[in-house]
Amino acid sequence: MLDDFNFKVLEFERKLTLEEIQEKIKTMEDLPGTYTPLGERGGRWTPDSWELPTLYFGSDGKTLEVVTKDLDMGDVDAFLCDLAQVMGCKIFSEHLEYS
Repeated sequence: MLDDFNFKVLEFERKLTLEEIQEKIKTMEDLPGTYTPLGERGGRWTPDSWELPTLYFGSDGKTLEVVTKDLDMGDVDAFLCDLAQVMGCKIFSEHLEYS
């Protein structure tokens, strides 16, 4: 099922610095993309693949916005589970947990 909403707002189990996030993102060699620091607004990871969501990391170190528009929700859920493994902490939404 493709998502026609737009994005999910999620939260990390624990606070991570933007530097930690950037370093952990770099370890995703099988999922190439570009991490862009956004100053006081946080950071953005843009995947090379159109089948993966763009991620916005809040400057608070806990908030994660996942752009899901026109993506298969099963693929997004699987990706978020992989991301939780890379980050070394669970990722929560209002009703779901990724680990």
